[in-house]
Amino acid sequence: MRLMFAVLIALVPSLCLAKAPAPNTNGPTVNLPQSMQDSSGNNWMVYQQGWFQMQGNNPIYGQSAQLMINNNQPNNRGGGGNRAHIDEKTGELIFEFNNQGLNITRRVLMDKKDGYIRYIEIVKNSRPNEQTVNLQITSNLNFGVNTAEIVPDPHKHDHNLAWIAASDGPSCAVEIYASKNAKVTPSIDWQPGNNTVTAVYPLTVPAGKSAAILHLHMLSSTSDAGVKYVESMKEAKVIADVPLEIRKMLVNFVSTNGMAGDFEVLRGDILDVVELRGGDQYKGTLQEPTFKLDTFYGKIELPAERVVGLINVGDFHPRQLIITSEGEIFGGHLATDSLHLQLSSGQVTSIPLSQVSRMGFRKRPGEPEEWTLTKPMVLLRTGDRVQIDLPTQPISVATRYGKLTLDPKTVSSLILAAEDSGVHEIILADGSKFAGLVDGDSFDMILIGGKEEVKFPANAVARIQFSPPNDPDADAPTMDLVNGDKLVGQLTGEFKLDTSFDTLTINGAEVKRLAHPDPAGLDVQITLWDDSTCSGQLEQPDVPMKLNSGVTLTIPAALIAEYTQPEPTPSPAMIARITALVTSLGAEDYKQREQAETDLTAMGPSVARILRDLKPTQSPEAQQRIDTVLKGLEKKSSAASH
Repeated sequence: MRLMFAVLIALVPSLCLAKAPAPNTNGPTVNLPQSMQDSSGNNWMVYQQGWFQMQGNNPIYGQSAQLMINNNQPNNRGGGGNRAHIDEKTGELIFEFNNQGLNITRRVLMDKKDGYIRYIEIVKNSRPNEQTVNLQITSNLNFGVNTAEIVPDPHKHDHNLAWIAASDGPSCAVEIYASKNAKVTPSIDWQPGNNTVTAVYPLTVPAGKSAAILHLHMLSSTSDAGVKYVESMKEAKVIADVPLEIRKMLVNFVSTNGMAGDFEVLRGDILDVVELRGGDQYKGTLQEPTFKLDTFYGKIELPAERVVGLINVGDFHPRQLIITSEGEIFGGHLATDSLHLQLSSGQVTSIPLSQVSRMGFRKRPGEPEEWTLTKPMVLLRTGDRVQIDLPTQPISVATRYGKLTLDPKTVSSLILAAEDSGVHEIILADGSKFAGLVDGDSFDMILIGGKEEVKFPANAVARIQFSPPNDPDADAPTMDLVNGDKLVGQLTGEFKLDTSFDTLTINGAEVKRLAHPDPAGLDVQITLWDDSTCSGQLEQPDVPMKLNSGVTLTIPAALIAEYTQPEPTPSPAMIARITALVTSLGAEDYKQREQAETDLTAMGPSVARILRDLKPTQSPEAQQRIDTVLKGLEKKSSAASH
């Protein structure tokens, strides 16, 4: 995994702008431990190495936020284990360590209002080669944990954001390890009955580069309150005071607001503001009704009520970036050569555009705290981010599985600037990901709202997003291929398997698993819906597959690494038997109903899909019994997986 070193790098490439001034790590020193109090009067004590514990009546946290790098405790840089620096600008406690060619900086801050202690771990690779790092955070509670839950990312269910524990103490512990939509999230290890939790972040840090991890520790009155806080957390607020240079290093905390590539968007509180290149700021009311921009993909006109800010990029032939209230970024050259600002005295002054560094409108009522960036949009290599209407024309893609014609409604995104690859990456709405080449030298699009028509050169496009990415459901059938592609869908049709003694006809829908016992060999092993296994060679060189998005592909058998279908379709004879038993769930004879329920449960998890399909047409009692069977099958499946 290669780290991305800009807050919005998942959506937009860096604008290659000048670096912000480095944060202060050489401020005054203080003796440890340091006491920090939140607004509720809780006392948080920070000790050597930067770990903390609470003191007072029934403190929840014991020795917590302990840092390990590759299973080793980092060494204090230059000694001084009983002392730490203070950043005079941010008020953070700063600890500096080294470990096997890594320089580590811990920045610790108490947010009194929200009652959390915030940590930022900065890892710099000082070696000439890339390093893989396991960064480990461990916390201990002073009370035994009765129940605990891990909060997943609502958009990526296999990414974990937080751990919340209810104990015998007066409050619940809340450990927040990542934000929604983060690229890097940790594995969280907690054993029932234990009062220790550990989060491990896997990082790959290129030579001479840095990456940063942010985590929060706090209390909540109940587990539900803790979950609600995590799910509604405003990432922009959490990192608002983080120095820009560090904000760009964060790999587990993403905020879409306030940034345009590497530049921070300037905003006014009660007045509009214009910042000059020399640092002066003029405040008042901007008089521009619209902003007309000449871009390489067309002429754009934006009403002032849609604009939140402007940034001048470049010294010799400046290019203007216009940022909108929905997070769009338009880059080009304004039709005007000056901005008109009415000062608080009433005087209107014209400020030459060449003298402007940034401009920002005052914050408007009802303005969103976060840009969701979920609408269809084009992201350019220049950093532009432009919302579009969903195209109606199909998309033609050349793939290893043949030429595909895709409905834009079935596509999540097209990545034309795939990292370390000369081909494009196609991500479908069902979670399928595969390599290919999108046809066309340009893309004709209509800006959102159906106004301007623009043409984007294909070589200028980094990514086209049609819908937010979705991870496949846990029970979705998936196929992993040796070339790194991942397909979400089910085998279809019939194919022949030559075994050592016979040729078997296999129904694709009945296959539970298909894989090569020897990755370099031609033999395959197939597990059927009833857990029968058979090995041999496929007579056909490929197998048909229908993706959940509706796209049908022909997959070369030699490319299949593993296919799994958690809920394969039983054979026609078994479906007939299941249907008969479901009918008996509504029989007049009580014993017949009980026996049918017992028989269905005994068939195992493979009948669950058929039961769900049959349920809507059954009597109320039969539906209730089907629910009981499904719950029992779910427990069986869960027990088998553990």
